[in-house]
Amino acid sequence: MPALATGPPKQGVTGGANEAAVEQALVVVPPQQEEDEHISLRPSVARLPVELDVTIPVRQFRVRTLLALEPGQLIESQWGSGVDVPLSCGDVQLAWSEFEVIDLQLAVRLTRPI
Repeated sequence: MPALATGPPKQGVTGGANEAAVEQALVVVPPQQEEDEHISLRPSVARLPVELDVTIPVRQFRVRTLLALEPGQLIESQWGSGVDVPLSCGDVQLAWSEFEVIDLQLAVRLTRPI
């Protein structure tokens, strides 16, 4: 019977293809100009992609409404104009934000971190 390896994997033992796949999955981050004393993350952890959500309640919005949307069409929401909207990652709210139009794209600007 072959012996089973126990304990954590040794550094540098993974194959080159696996390391290349890991590097490809990480987000490229420009170097910071000044060090942040409050956050100390390993470089690979700081480069993990995170999906953020900005949700606004829209009354009676159905799939058929989505399919019938045309360019330039406006949708009425229940959120007040000029009121900050929550920015979340999963169930965790990270900040408050506002929508802004830049050129022809809709952007989200952070207004207040939590």
